[in-house]
Amino acid sequence: MPRPPLPLGTWGHIVRTEAPDGRWVARCRFRDFDGRTRKVEAWGRTGAAAERALVSALKDRAAPSDDELTPDTTMARLAVKWLTEVDAGALATNTRQRYREVAEQYVIPGLGAVRVREVTVGRVEAFLRTIGERHGQASARLARTVLSGMFGLAARHDAAPRNIVRDSAAVRVASKEVRALEVSEVRALRAGLRTDKRAVKADVPDVVDAMLATGARIGEILALRWDDVNLADAIPTVTISGTVVRVAGQGLTIQDHPKSTSSRRRLRIPPFLVEILLRRQVEQAEATAWNVVFPSSTGTLRDPTNFRDQWRQARDRLGMSWVVPHTFRKSVATVLALAENSRTAAGQLGHAGTAVTERHYVAKTHEGPDARSHLEAFGEPSES
Repeated sequence: MPRPPLPLGTWGHIVRTEAPDGRWVARCRFRDFDGRTRKVEAWGRTGAAAERALVSALKDRAAPSDDELTPDTTMARLAVKWLTEVDAGALATNTRQRYREVAEQYVIPGLGAVRVREVTVGRVEAFLRTIGERHGQASARLARTVLSGMFGLAARHDAAPRNIVRDSAAVRVASKEVRALEVSEVRALRAGLRTDKRAVKADVPDVVDAMLATGARIGEILALRWDDVNLADAIPTVTISGTVVRVAGQGLTIQDHPKSTSSRRRLRIPPFLVEILLRRQVEQAEATAWNVVFPSSTGTLRDPTNFRDQWRQARDRLGMSWVVPHTFRKSVATVLALAENSRTAAGQLGHAGTAVTERHYVAKTHEGPDARSHLEAFGEPSES
């Protein structure tokens, strides 16, 4: 029966031999990554020295190149390779940056020194459990997504037999009840913002009104350019065509599509937003660098993170600390779903379907059946 071949990148038994001149040579067979087995040798003054030299050369020969992924590649190296692939892909800028944050903050510190071949389903689940306990289930779920992407890359390069992350248990995130603003609450909020001098100075009321009138995200509203605004037609519209993002080494910029390419949309706007836009056209005598409707105080792009801070301070002064910017999207979705249907709400928000809208954006009031005629029997007088 023929002897089985050596695994790729490994060597066989080392044999030492003394040469006539007194030097020593160490030899062995090494199976290269092209599948061919070759004889390799190294020399030294003694047999031990020759063997040490040979082993050192074999380790260098067995080490994969920087571009090669093998079972012995560290998770840190795999993460770097995967992030390079992600950056070259078509994902939205914010998504790419979030994946990088998760990889650099959680995956590399937690698993970076582990070899690909050493990662098991049990180790993945233990790691995700730790992330969930320390940083929350949402972070754990995102870490699982990143790990799955990394092992998908490893499997495609034959560094792993399969994507073992898919065999791990899904990370469950408890769903929260959707809470939206009622019409009376919106009116009180808008009135409060208009009388809040600090909020007015920070240009918070107009931005909030734009979100309430469209259901758009903060980044989408702050990326709205005057070229996207059409007030001349019988039915005025705005086109949601981009979003403000921060790119490492570049700063704030406008991504050429909203959160997803499918969420680019033209929206009919209500009269109260038309009035705001007409007023701002007059007030903005000079064009800003990006020609945006809602610039920063210096005429540059406005940072969504800064706006969130300004909103947080304003809402706390109004005693509405539970309201976050996403609440406005939920309020718009709820109003449209109740007045029209979920499909209308999804179209307004830029969702491809109604499932996400119904599950995460529409506040539900469970309405029971009309059982009045049956229940009336409970109220009927008893027979004497």
